[in-house]
Amino acid sequence: MFDKSKLLKIGALAKPHGVTGEMLVRLSPEWLGYEPDPDFLFIDLMGGLVPFEIHSIRYKNDQDLIVTLDTINTEDRARRIQGAEVYIDPEEIGEEPEGADYSIHQLVGMDVSDMSYGHLGQITAVEDIQNNPLISILHKGREILIPIHKRFIVEVDLKKRKMSIDAPPGLIDLYME
Repeated sequence: MFDKSKLLKIGALAKPHGVTGEMLVRLSPEWLGYEPDPDFLFIDLMGGLVPFEIHSIRYKNDQDLIVTLDTINTEDRARRIQGAEVYIDPEEIGEEPEGADYSIHQLVGMDVSDMSYGHLGQITAVEDIQNNPLISILHKGREILIPIHKRFIVEVDLKKRKMSIDAPPGLIDLYME
């Protein structure tokens, strides 16, 4: 079984493209402008990820990819998986578009390390509170909430799915007691 937390959700299968089984993959907004070049798509079918080898991939526009997959060779087969979420290896997302920033929702699933405390855990959710967004990290069965603020974020590596932070003194201690 493939682990979703180690893969990158890039979008969903929008619809068949033609009658030969080609599929339109609609990229999520945070990946617009990227040019992924994966060898496999991992498609979420019935709660599990199934790998499909890509035979061809071309770009319709900056939001849509047209792909041909190894065992999907008819329009009917393509319709059966329409709407399924699509994941790829993070190393295959391509280069970040010039001047692009990341969406806070891309942070979910990242491993977080603090400069003082070391590895804290994985981001399980982003609380998009107006003017005060927070990341929720599960650490030893307890939730830690950290504000998403440029003063606290040292580095975000979208490809490696890692974030380094330098939390304000005492903040993490509140959750350790």
